[in-house]
Amino acid sequence: MLKRTTRLERLAKKEERETVKRIISLSFLSLILAILLFTLGIPLLGKFADFLDLFFKKSETVTVSKEIPNPPRLNPLPSATNSAQLTVDGFSDTGTKVVIYLNSEKAGETNIADGKFHFEDLFLKKGENRIWAKTVSFDERESDSSQSQIIIQDLEEPRLLVETPIDNQSFSGDNRIKVLGKTEKDAQVYANGFLASVDLEGKFEVFVPVAEGETTLEVKAIDEAGNIKVETRKVTFRK
Repeated sequence: MLKRTTRLERLAKKEERETVKRIISLSFLSLILAILLFTLGIPLLGKFADFLDLFFKKSETVTVSKEIPNPPRLNPLPSATNSAQLTVDGFSDTGTKVVIYLNSEKAGETNIADGKFHFEDLFLKKGENRIWAKTVSFDERESDSSQSQIIIQDLEEPRLLVETPIDNQSFSGDNRIKVLGKTEKDAQVYANGFLASVDLEGKFEVFVPVAEGETTLEVKAIDEAGNIKVETRKVTFRK
């Protein structure tokens, strides 16, 4: 019984010595790691952090470059013009340039600055012109087409028929001369600077005050494109 007890005690002491050795070894290793961490580890950690930051920035850049830019927004254009050239401008919140199209053909391109673009000297064709645009990113990715706008190039003067008064007509009593006639339904009519009312059929009417004696009435029609047609009538007023 005594021998067994002594043997167990020897085994316990041996295991205790092994445990102490392991503790001392681990403590020494921890000390070495701590010294390395404070001498070399912090700069290495900084470099590693810089590497991660650069990596994620590159990943973000790649992700952005693969995005399709948003289509541009054109400012409203006139429905008609008598000019051969037109300026197109608008907004684009993405991309680097805007490509302008006229009737499905590329008409030109312009850079985007502060979210805006401006394209001059778009040469129109007689009749209907459909204008639209696309945004292009720095890596040449194109957006969907913008909403198109239709503009008519009209070089013809509007129709203008002055029914009354007739030329060299005389009036007395009321010095307000009634001027009426017909023009295009979307035209504006002025008689000596007074704006006439024009109905949906193009019939117009306006009263023009005149001085005693002979007066020349100038009747002017202006269509949507800016074309002008003028008719004159000489009238005489006596009190």
